[in-house]
Amino acid sequence: MSILTQPVELEHIGVNKACVFIQCQCCRRKESSLQVNITPLEWRDAAVAVGWRHVMTEYTDIDVVCPTCVEAFHLPVQRPKKEAV
Repeated sequence: MSILTQPVELEHIGVNKACVFIQCQCCRRKESSLQVNITPLEWRDAAVAVGWRHVMTEYTDIDVVCPTCVEAFHLPVQRPKKEAV
């Protein structure tokens, strides 16, 4: 399976009561800024710097994925071992 990752877009940064945030569409993890004077563009740049991505595969297209879930996409598929009879 091939995986293509791109930086998240500015449109995926939310604002709630002057606090900017980003939320993973895979695991629903949410990260919010602690500063009220940070702009959505600055928050998007910070999110991209720590690993938030837009992930595309042959089977799925997820706009906002946290670094933990991005790493999980890159892990090899674990197949159950067959027991000897």
